Amino acid sequence: MIPLLVSLVASTPLVALSFDEAIGLAPQAPRVEGALRAVSEKSALDSKISSLTFNPTLSVMPGYRLHPRRDREPELVAELSQPWNLAGHAGARRYSVSLEEGVLEAELRARALEQRLGAARAWIDLWAAQRVLAQAEREAKIADELQRLVERAAALGAATRADTADARAFVAEARLAVINAEGEVHDRGLELAREVTSSRVDPIAASGDLPSPSLPEPSDHAALVARAADLPLVARQRLAARAQRARAVEEQAARGTVLQLGVALQRDAPGGLVLSGLVRLTPSLFDRGERERGVLAAEAARLEGEQRAGQLAAQIEIAMTLHEVEHTAEVRAELRDQLVPASREGADARRRIFAAGEATLPEVLQSERTAIAAESRLQRAWAMNAWSRVKLWLLLSSMQGDAK
Repeated sequence: MIPLLVSLVASTPLVALSFDEAIGLAPQAPRVEGALRAVSEKSALDSKISSLTFNPTLSVMPGYRLHPRRDREPELVAELSQPWNLAGHAGARRYSVSLEEGVLEAELRARALEQRLGAARAWIDLWAAQRVLAQAEREAKIADELQRLVERAAALGAATRADTADARAFVAEARLAVINAEGEVHDRGLELAREVTSSRVDPIAASGDLPSPSLPEPSDHAALVARAADLPLVARQRLAARAQRARAVEEQAARGTVLQLGVALQRDAPGGLVLSGLVRLTPSLFDRGERERGVLAAEAARLEGEQRAGQLAAQIEIAMTLHEVEHTAEVRAELRDQLVPASREGADARRRIFAAGEATLPEVLQSERTAIAAESRLQRAWAMNAWSRVKLWLLLSSMQGDAK
């Protein structure tokens, strides 16, 4: 199945993306575009909200005078009135609306960050898979050379049938590693296509070098952890709780005292015409929105708890990422400077000694396996260190305080 998939992929030209191109496509993701449209559409409608919270009322009461008989004729009473909320409903509504817009803007930032993180991780994982595949292909060539060396030795009587069988097994093992690496490259390429929302359901290739963004100095780490509350998701939770509190205030103001002013025009038979003023006052005595405010207050309390938990989780996430940057750099340096060169030097030396007839094949195969594993670990270590640096860079770039 995997060779078939690889052959199908090979027949289709791959789209290659650099790291910057991959994360640059994040704003085009459907989730990010949807969040952007949500902000735009709400802002457009919110800007049209009137400062008056009630519509005017027009009342018309047509009638007919029945008594006395001599004055029988049509009559009409018309009233035009405008209610006014005296509890600050208009201001409470504007403040609540501004917070709701802030929630959507924080949601947009959170979606964009999530998309960039996903694209960055997919690209780096693909880069590592491609490097492991290249290394596996080189090791397969070495395995073929070793098999030919063993076969020549066997022809001269210097190697046993067991040695030739071990050599063939090593070649098969190397080829299997290539097949597995090809399968991983294929799957990682599809994952990257998903993260960058490619219109083609085909794998994408990673081109270029690993990213290495500049990061703050270690002396700034404590301040960075303290700033975790400015991450988009935490800011969204904070603004959402404030928006619920503001909605509760808005509901109370909506049921505040209402003053209604207007005029009434009355045609009074026979032939009379009366113009009157109208004043109505509806005090807030019984219903003050307790029913609605209770739901909103409970939701606000829940969101405040989630915000505190989210802030703690964000601080831990930043602290862990800071440590991961240092830890993966140490692992990468140890592999690059010690294990990989030592294991490769040992494998090459074992192969030369075997060619001279002074080493056994199991020793050669073991040293080759050690060198192969070390090189693969190094490629993964490069990727893990790059990912930790990019993750921290994206998290820090997304931090900004909310001004609402």
